Amino acid sequence: MRELSVYYCPKCGYYGYYQLQRNAVCPKCREDMVTLSISYQDFMDLSCEARDELLSAHIIAAASPYVRRLLAPHKTNNNREIIARMGDRITELEIENEKLNKTIEWMHQTIWELMRKTKGLDPGNKESSETGIDP
Repeated sequence: MRELSVYYCPKCGYYGYYQLQRNAVCPKCREDMVTLSISYQDFMDLSCEARDELLSAHIIAAASPYVRRLLAPHKTNNNREIIARMGDRITELEIENEKLNKTIEWMHQTIWELMRKTKGLDPGNKESSETGIDP
């Protein structure tokens, strides 16, 4: 049995699930529907907003150059979207920075432990207490 594929109408955005290409006809526009490059299960796992964004991106990409020219200023001047993306990026960088700081702290502790062992400066070692050297 063939697996279901996700199809959408490039004209109105209606989408449906079909096994065969010949069955994929938009019930609203009577246009042939186009296959989405995502598996049925992955599409089902998306939220409604993510599905809408995916379909919108495909419809705009397939749109005429005129539509793309109309939408170009919106993309470059959409401050709220830019700020939201920047906020997400800041959060990602803060998480990455925290991980790197923990790694550095771990490396620093490991290096000092190795230095103490190689120079005989273990706190429990008599030799280190006799020389009066503090790590």
